[in-house]
Amino acid sequence: MPESKQTPKGNEEQVAKEASIPVDIKPLFVATQGQQIFGCVADEDVTSDNPYKLILKEQILQDFLNRAGVSDFKEAKAAINSYPGEELLLVYDYDFKYGQNFYLCLTEEAKERILHPAVDEDGEGEGEGEEGQKEDEEHVEIPVTPEPKEWISQQSDVEIKEAMVENSRPLLKFVVTRKRQLFGAAYEFSDCSANSSKDMYIDIASQDLNVDDETDIQRMEMEVAVQAIPELADACCQTEWKKPVNAAVQYEPQMMSEEEAASIMKSDGVVDFFRSACPRVELSLQQNEIMDVFVDDYKVLSDTDGIVADKSDSSLKEYQSFTDLKFSKDRPITWIDWHPVQKGIVAVSCVHNYDCDERIELYSKLILEHSLILIWSFVDPIHPQLFLEAPDDVACFRYNPTKPSIIAGGCMNGQIIIWDISAYEEQFMSNRGPSLSDNKGPAANLAVFETDPKLDHAPIVRHTAISSIEFGHKKSVSDMHWIPSHIEVCSKTFQIYSNPTHVCNQLITCSIDGSVLIWDTRPMKPTAGVMVLQQIDPVTSFQHLDLTWKPFLKVSFPRSDNPGDFAATRVSIQESQPVLTNITGSSDKTSVDTTRELLEGKTTHFYIGTEDGEVVYCDWKPVKDHESGKLTSPKPDHYLAVHSGAISCLERSPFFKDIVLSVGGWTFAIWKEAIKSDALLKSASSAVLLTGGTWSPTRPGVFFIIKANGNLQVWDLMDRSHVPYLSQNVSPLSLTTISAFPISNKQLMLGVGDLGGTLHILEVPWSLRHPSSHEVNVMESLFEREVKRLEYVGERRQLRNKQKKEIDAALDTKEQKVKEIDNWESKAKVEYEDFLNLENALLIELGLREVQQED
Repeated sequence: MPESKQTPKGNEEQVAKEASIPVDIKPLFVATQGQQIFGCVADEDVTSDNPYKLILKEQILQDFLNRAGVSDFKEAKAAINSYPGEELLLVYDYDFKYGQNFYLCLTEEAKERILHPAVDEDGEGEGEGEEGQKEDEEHVEIPVTPEPKEWISQQSDVEIKEAMVENSRPLLKFVVTRKRQLFGAAYEFSDCSANSSKDMYIDIASQDLNVDDETDIQRMEMEVAVQAIPELADACCQTEWKKPVNAAVQYEPQMMSEEEAASIMKSDGVVDFFRSACPRVELSLQQNEIMDVFVDDYKVLSDTDGIVADKSDSSLKEYQSFTDLKFSKDRPITWIDWHPVQKGIVAVSCVHNYDCDERIELYSKLILEHSLILIWSFVDPIHPQLFLEAPDDVACFRYNPTKPSIIAGGCMNGQIIIWDISAYEEQFMSNRGPSLSDNKGPAANLAVFETDPKLDHAPIVRHTAISSIEFGHKKSVSDMHWIPSHIEVCSKTFQIYSNPTHVCNQLITCSIDGSVLIWDTRPMKPTAGVMVLQQIDPVTSFQHLDLTWKPFLKVSFPRSDNPGDFAATRVSIQESQPVLTNITGSSDKTSVDTTRELLEGKTTHFYIGTEDGEVVYCDWKPVKDHESGKLTSPKPDHYLAVHSGAISCLERSPFFKDIVLSVGGWTFAIWKEAIKSDALLKSASSAVLLTGGTWSPTRPGVFFIIKANGNLQVWDLMDRSHVPYLSQNVSPLSLTTISAFPISNKQLMLGVGDLGGTLHILEVPWSLRHPSSHEVNVMESLFEREVKRLEYVGERRQLRNKQKKEIDAALDTKEQKVKEIDNWESKAKVEYEDFLNLENALLIELGLREVQQED
């Protein structure tokens, strides 16, 4: 027999519903947006009790124009257009009778039938809708109430009755009345004596019970459990305390004669002892030679072996924040530098937030205002400890590494300034007082200035010397460094010599005017191999430089491809300041004659970062011009444009002096000094402008990047090199500068300045400040591997260029041959035509051919 086709149950229900829908009824699904447009929000505008909503036909037609294909009435568009009336009835289908949440009446008869259903004699409505409802009700089972059964007691009703509380007397009923005029009236309370008004209290006297009275007081029986326990007694005792006392006892040595000692050594007991002990001692000595059995294996382990850093403690914690409402608020911080000796002392420079046109317009006003460097202490985060005054906004400054009382700064007008704060060195305190103690780790015992109580602010220190405007920079000073104390640049040969005094006396500065200047703070008169240095009083030591100070070397960087010079924003020399164990702020007042030595292994090449994002490698040693015979600045050895904006950081690694970090525009890069082809590592372009960066002074593979959106990124090359290890928001404003400084072996601080003049001090967690046991070797291997990669890429590029040239040469040769072949055919054709003409002329002359007359 053939198999019969069966319709699924769901399809049968759908077919039955469609069969029961009247012709003039259209089920519609109206979305939430459509309900809000037509004012028919389910369960708010329309409910199960009031499901009707009259909608104008013009409103629906306008919805067709506005929403087109997404209109909820698109399925009934033809019926709506042909609808004769002005209002259509939309009914909320609460029970989904027709399968949707609403249905629309397409005719006036359907609208009247729904709004005014006909009622027969039995009170039942007629119509197709009612018939469908009856058919649905026929399938619904009506629940029947079960018949109650006879109660069968299980002896629990007795317990229930005993637990019930029954009234022993009828309930009392009280009626409290009050006049309506007293409702809401204010209450006034006062003291009243009970003797003055007897109605305010009732005295209920106690009842005296006589012994002879036979009044029987009944008491309810109660079940009480009693348990006998032994008596407990509290006792205490105290033992006698023996006070420890240092005591010593000395005995006289037992002396014997040489004969007695010799006889004892030759006795059988001593001989037997040596015979049994010697092999054991020899074995122990051999074992000690092979391996130290007393070594502590846990002490041999490095600090990081077997220790896993806690990733949850990898966020930067804000230690303190510094801002001054008068001198630094709403002024961008351009530079941060830490005191090299006193821990917890940090200085910042703030500038006015004006552009070039505004500075020109407000020049007379800016001259009268203070341009200050603020020196802060961790002890007092509210009041600056010292102010350094300058004639113009300070763009950068540096502490002298060997004389921390000397501070050099560069102004926006191109001048170099020197401050001498040696008079305030005595006001440094070695530790904090008891009233200032807190629990903030090793940074708690820090230095602090004592300010003058007569002033409402810290003292303002005026500059000691300022450079000449004529011989200085023509534009704002963008970066400066002290020449390290173990070297110095000769003012005649411009080569690097040793510095036996180990005092920093020379500066190198750069500016966006396209020049790098080298300055000397001493009144020096060098002779052949000998330099006499006159050390004078620190207060007047720089007065000879005031307004006459000029550099002894100026280096410019002309462009080879375009006119003009490179505008330097950062400068970086190869030599770095060594760690000095003994640094003093004062100098001896004695004349010292020292002999310098030429250092052959030191290079005069250095890096600069430009305003256009170029990293330029050049030499400060002048060369002789062949045409004029004068000494001129040499051309840059090479330069690469890898950044799309001004370079804001050009810093060498504290662990590798030939590794340089550059930050500019939206990218950063890591360079190796010997590589001229490209950077070792280049980051992808960031969505936000990068405003600065710095290396970690404790970990070779960690550096910090700040961004214009107030975020600080921590990059750990030991972990990943394509994404940052940590990204954390520091300020809602743009970050402008960053500087790292190790407070101690257990605390590394980051100083971050923002556009609003706030200095944020962040504490670096253990995992980002503590290096692994072989991190230096791993990073060195990483850089070497990147160098090999660049060499391989360079070789492949040369090979590709050579192959391309060979292919182009082969194509040129083939084209030349084709041209030569074409030229030979044309030439042979011309020669053949000349031969035919000559033959014709010869035959005519001999009379063998008649002359052909042309028509």
